[in-house]
Amino acid sequence: MLFRLLTLPISAPIAGIRYVLEKVGEVAEREMWDEEPVREQLILINQAYEEGQIAEPEFREREAELLARLREIKERRKAQAADSAGAAIDERRRVVIDIPDELR
Repeated sequence: MLFRLLTLPISAPIAGIRYVLEKVGEVAEREMWDEEPVREQLILINQAYEEGQIAEPEFREREAELLARLREIKERRKAQAADSAGAAIDERRRVVIDIPDELR
């Protein structure tokens, strides 16, 4: 206990940095698997093609990439939904109490 108290000036900033990095990682993960930007890009590429700003081969290639990305996002969501459904059943059977390292 005394050791933790004495190392608090060093361990507290490290814990804060770890917390911030975890939150940044969570936000990046959420944005990476967000389908809204992909849908916006599809709309923009269609609009550019209709206005004659890009050629058909380029349009087809880009559209195929975006549609593949959209499918990938949807498949991941399905997998996560299936995993969370299974986890929800397991979570009802056990209780987990997570105590931060700073409080131990």
